[in-house]
Formats: sequence, C-alpha cells, structure tokens
Amino acid sequence: MNQEEATSFLQDIIQIKSVNPPGNETEVAQKLKTLFDKHGIETELVEYDENRTNLIAHLKGKEDGPVLGLTGHMDVVPTGEIEWQHDPFGAEEEDGKIYGRGACDMKSGLVACALAMVSLKEEGLPEKGEITLLATVGEEAGAVGSKQLTEKGYADALDALIIAEPTRNEIKIAHKGALWPQIIAYGKTAHGSMPEVGVNAIVHMNEITHAILGEKFELQYEEDELLGAPTYSIDVIKGGSNTNVVPDQCFINMDMRTVPSQDHSQIIQQLEQVIETVKTTYPDLHAEIRILNDQSPVKTSAEDSFVKLVQRVVNVDGSAELGGITAYSDGSQFIHAKNEFPIVVLGPGETSTAHQPDEYVEIDKYLDSINLYKAIATKFLA
Repeated sequence: MNQEEATSFLQDIIQIKSVNPPGNETEVAQKLKTLFDKHGIETELVEYDENRTNLIAHLKGKEDGPVLGLTGHMDVVPTGEIEWQHDPFGAEEEDGKIYGRGACDMKSGLVACALAMVSLKEEGLPEKGEITLLATVGEEAGAVGSKQLTEKGYADALDALIIAEPTRNEIKIAHKGALWPQIIAYGKTAHGSMPEVGVNAIVHMNEITHAILGEKFELQYEEDELLGAPTYSIDVIKGGSNTNVVPDQCFINMDMRTVPSQDHSQIIQQLEQVIETVKTTYPDLHAEIRILNDQSPVKTSAEDSFVKLVQRVVNVDGSAELGGITAYSDGSQFIHAKNEFPIVVLGPGETSTAHQPDEYVEIDKYLDSINLYKAIATKFLA
C-alpha cells in the first residue's frame, strides 16, 4: 500500500461516524476486517453491544516468539456546538493535513497500526512471534471495550503493548488515571412557602462541596516525575425540580486525575469521611457516592528493555525523550491482564487538537508512524 492509498484509507475511516455516544464502531471494525481479509491476516470480531464491535487481528510468524500488542479505539467524541471550518466527517485534505473528528484522536494511530501490519505481511514478516491488534469500542466513555477484552483474556499473551494515542510520535511511558465520583444528596420535598418541613438537598450539597474544596479534604500522593501532581475539579452540579418546591435531590460529578502513588479506594474513603464530618452539623443529611468512571494510572519504567528499544527506533542513539500524558487510555484496563507487560503510548496527531473543532492530523506524522510501528515490531520480534 503506497502513501496515497494509506492516506485515502485513513480518510475512509474518518468519514465513518463512530461518535460516542452511541458509538457505532461496528462499521469501522468491518472496514478494518475487510482490509485484513484482503491481505490474509486473521481477524476476530467481539461484540460489545448492538452496532458496537471490537476487532482483534493476528499477524503470526512461522515460529513461536514474543507477542507485540498494538491498540487503538474506534470511537470519537461528538463534534461539539462550535462551528467547524471543515466538514467534521469530510476528511478534507489541506496543507498537508487531514481534518475531521477522530483524525487526531485516534483514527490516524489506529489505521497506522493496521497498515503497519499489512506492510509487514507483504514483506513476509514477522518470521517469528506475533503482532496482535486490539481495536476497541468505547474508550471515550469509560474504556468499556478494553475492559471487555481484558476480562475475556485477549491481552493475557502480550509481552509489550503500544497504544497509538496522539503524541506527535513522541514516546510516553506514563499517563494519569481517572476517578469520577458522583455524590448524591437526598432530602425531602416540601412546599416552597414552608421550607422548614422539608429537607433541602441543595443546602446539604453546598456544605459537602465547601468541605471538599476546603481544608477537610486533601489528596494523599507522591508527586510523579513525569505526571506531576493529581488534579480534581467539580464539573457538574444539578438539583431541584421547581422554584416553589424544596429539592429532595442534588448531585455533583467530580473529575479526578490520579498518579501512580494513589489508591482510588482510599480517595473514596476520604470522600466518605467528608460526608460524615458534614453530618455532625446536619444530622438529617443523607448522601451516597457512586463511581461513574474508574481508570488506573499507568507507568512503565524508563529502564524497561522495550522502552529502550523504542527509544533506539525513534532516535538511533537511544536519546529520545520520555514523557507522560494527563489523560487516560485503554492502557488503564489492559494493565489488569494476567501477565504484566510494558506499555508505551506513541502515535501521530497533535494532542492539543484532540476533541477540538477542526481536529486534524499531519499526513507526514501519520505516514511516519506506520514506519515506526513496523520498525519497532521488526526489532522486538527479531
């Protein structure tokens, strides 16, 4: 497949509206399957839900050997309310870039993985070992596809994994985790003219939020040299139904981005303690915590042999810098496989354009990533 064909195939994939919600990733999976079938690469489809299908592809050598995993997600976020200058699903090519939702995050990385496998197959490689592609559903909303595949054992045989999220082809060996607690306060309705006979859930939630943002809540952690400190913010608050009704429910959603030194269960216990503290002032307060998203932080040692190999591919002298990213990835689920393996995040795309209007990928970076994945696979499986 030449460069023009590689660019055209990426455009075809970007034009598929696999927006999450609802996802509709099956069409992407089928498009990839058709490509692999054409080149004699074994595939398997794993259904997650209606119109939502994961794809696994295996490129096997003639002899047994290590297994290199490649992974990317097929879903994209909504286009948003701000008007685009380019058709979000037109995959328009302009000034050396392809524009479209998912061009950066992360259909370019996913397609580059697939085309690297096709190219290696055409060259009669690998001679030993295996390359396994895990194309997932639902990464943008809880990494549900990678969770399903991990639970079904599809990552258990991996010896190393490359996640093709956008990094401008720079090497990242760590990313933050995500913990999204929802705190719900329950009250009792009453007529707005008689608030004393009700229990105002908004008032109680106000006290809880003040306690969280004040001195009663403090995250326990050791700052990470690549990821820095954890963060948290209260990003949603909703309560009440009518101006003349005392509200019987109010909730907040929090977004916490965690580092490897933290324990998510301990954070949840801290939030529960905050609620108990507020109860000493408001004994009729009733609140509970629900977890909307729980993704582990990921970190691979800079001294790992696979990391060193990737560094030598990116820079012959092995001097390529290592970094971390603040977002989570499907790696948050794949690290729960039975076998422990190094994870490197490496892919085309400018991270700052992800989820933005007029998202794009530079064609040169996209084509370079295909060659990077080929070179890494060749060296790792040699």
